[in-house]
Amino acid sequence: MSQECKWGYEDCTSDKCVLCVTNGLKYEEPKKRYPMRRNTQKADKRMGSGFEFANHQSNEALLSSKMTLNSGATVKEKGDEQITGIIRVMEELKTQMPERARGTKSFAIQRKWLEKLNREAKAENMEFWYLKFAFSEDEGAAVKDSQVYVVVEQDIIMSMVKTMAMDRRKAKEVDAKIDFYQKKSIEAEAKNVALKAEIDTLKAQVKMLELQQENKK
Repeated sequence: MSQECKWGYEDCTSDKCVLCVTNGLKYEEPKKRYPMRRNTQKADKRMGSGFEFANHQSNEALLSSKMTLNSGATVKEKGDEQITGIIRVMEELKTQMPERARGTKSFAIQRKWLEKLNREAKAENMEFWYLKFAFSEDEGAAVKDSQVYVVVEQDIIMSMVKTMAMDRRKAKEVDAKIDFYQKKSIEAEAKNVALKAEIDTLKAQVKMLELQQENKK
């Protein structure tokens, strides 16, 4: 607003006051300023957050996933990671401090973790759930296949195995169909070539007979 508004719009940001001949004609409301949202999809100083963030990056490269930092505190989302979209999976991540884990070869899995994860996954309508653990935070943050392990219910892993077997049978069936239709296409193309050759031969024969008839005249 370049001058005092005769219509009383003190918050107007327009500079076209002289053109505002009716109430609010050139009124422009101030642009809203939204506070910057803090990015929670990153590691913090909590033990295990490096493992969680590295795992999230690994998941996000292939699937749509959401990391829930400090999931056991005040946040509503359950699980440390929720994978959604074409498949719905809840992950819980556990590790231990490097100082405690250095030189050790064991990691204690508590039954209450698995039972809690099972309940929360069902409540969130997840298809699968599993607990990932690393023997130390350093190994977890690296997210190397040989250093991160998964604990899952037998029913879930058997369901995955059955799904994989079914998918592979379907894939083989599709491959067989593709091979069949490719060969049919080659056969049809060969028939077309043969028919064209036959037509060309007949044309040549007709021409030869015509010339023979002309020579007899």
